[in-house]
Amino acid sequence: MYIVNLYNIRWRKKYTQDEIVKATGLSKSTVNQLFSGRHYNYELYTLETIAKFFDCKISDILIEVKDE
Repeated sequence: MYIVNLYNIRWRKKYTQDEIVKATGLSKSTVNQLFSGRHYNYELYTLETIAKFFDCKISDILIEVKDE
């Protein structure tokens, strides 16, 4: 299973979740889920949008974890 790991990227770039919501057009709920570290079924569009915002590849924000 893969989860989105944005915590270190966000702090390295110093963006708040509200700034990300405004800049990307993603909902506040979606951005909150992205930073939760839990598994959700994200659309490819969501992952592309957030990777583009942080100027990175989708593979840079995904980490593989063992299924619980």
